[in-house]
Amino acid sequence: MRPRLPGRSRRGLAVLVVALLAVGAFFARGPIGLGNGPLTFASDSGLTLGLPRQANVALVVPVRNQGKSAAVINGFTLVGGGNGYAAPKLVHSYAAHSNGCQGLMPASEVAANGCATGQVKLAGVTVPPSQRKAGPGVPSPVPVPALALVAVLTPPAAGTCWTLRRLAVHYRVGIRHFTATTPEQTAVCAPGLGARARQAALASVGG
Repeated sequence: MRPRLPGRSRRGLAVLVVALLAVGAFFARGPIGLGNGPLTFASDSGLTLGLPRQANVALVVPVRNQGKSAAVINGFTLVGGGNGYAAPKLVHSYAAHSNGCQGLMPASEVAANGCATGQVKLAGVTVPPSQRKAGPGVPSPVPVPALALVAVLTPPAAGTCWTLRRLAVHYRVGIRHFTATTPEQTAVCAPGLGARARQAALASVGG
């Protein structure tokens, strides 16, 4: 018969294992930051899009860095679907210079309208502080050209809609890691589906 540890010893051993795992995670990835951290992401929660034709959809999300140090984006997670609706499927993603547009649109419009120009690999892209001093001895902040996260998504299947609940962006500032979550309660419907179908899809995610 194997010797059994007393209950208190087993609890102590479990606490030790959890502590060792936490220490291992710290050395592997660095400390976990609290909250969303200094990055903020524009959201169009509550909007719907009815596609005029079956084509890829782009989600353009401008990014602002409210901190004093540069942030490095590691990637993001899309959360969608549920209540009988599918989640969007990612085709590819990239970072771009934001020229004032945001939200959901046919992917072809992003380049055609010049709303987000240039394509840079998203993983590892640096987001500088959104404001800087105008010059030596001049404290007035001036804006820094904004970046946007662009996610290209497949369209919903014919006669259906997909829904998006939230976007979680994973990034780090120095050795501190953050996950910023922003609500993206939106719905995209295939061509031929009207406002009633879009509103029903949006209602399924609480919009």
